[in-house]
Amino acid sequence: MRFVLAALLVFAASAATGIGAASAEDDGLPPVDYPTLPAAVATRAELVPAGWTLEAEASGDLDGDKRTDLTLVLQSEKPDLDPTGEPLVGPRMLVVAFGARKGYQRITVNHQLIPRASSRFVEDYFDAESGALSIKRGTLTIKLHYFATMGGWGMWDKTYSFKWRKNEFVLSRFDHDYTHRATGETKRIIADYGARSLRVITGNIQNDATKTKKLRLPGPSAVTLEQVGDGMKFSPIPEE
Repeated sequence: MRFVLAALLVFAASAATGIGAASAEDDGLPPVDYPTLPAAVATRAELVPAGWTLEAEASGDLDGDKRTDLTLVLQSEKPDLDPTGEPLVGPRMLVVAFGARKGYQRITVNHQLIPRASSRFVEDYFDAESGALSIKRGTLTIKLHYFATMGGWGMWDKTYSFKWRKNEFVLSRFDHDYTHRATGETKRIIADYGARSLRVITGNIQNDATKTKKLRLPGPSAVTLEQVGDGMKFSPIPEE
């Protein structure tokens, strides 16, 4: 048990600081010239620059000042290309703007959490139509999905919940729900950063029986949105 916990600590620390997270260039994708968004705007429309479209939007009070805040997912109208030149979805930006006395104050622009597409055989990671972006009770939640039509049996969802603490967004809950399509084996990892608890639930889709391991969540006391990095690669524990 001591060895397992030590390994968890090492892995969680590296994951939280972005160590080992591949960049878009590592995946063979060219760099993107992301536009700079204005620091303050009068309307939401001013946060959507030319050449980008508003794909998803959520509103609610994130900083507790009783003003309506906005979270936007913007997508480039210029698609990425796979190695054969086949067009994919365009790169995305996650934007958070807090409501101000007049208009909105831009708080966060993130280019990593929703990773860029790199294969036409993998479904889009972000599905706006499924409600993958939401704000409820002061929590910002983003859900990512993986399903490959070729080249792998695993499919999974990764759901990130963030709260605004001390002038930055920190991870409050992480939920990784994995299914092996050939064997039916399932594995769900739930990390509660507020309670410092970790649950690993294993089972099989062929029956309702599950096994749950409860552990103390290792690693740093806070993981910021920027430290998560690529949302498809982050994990609070090492993969078995």
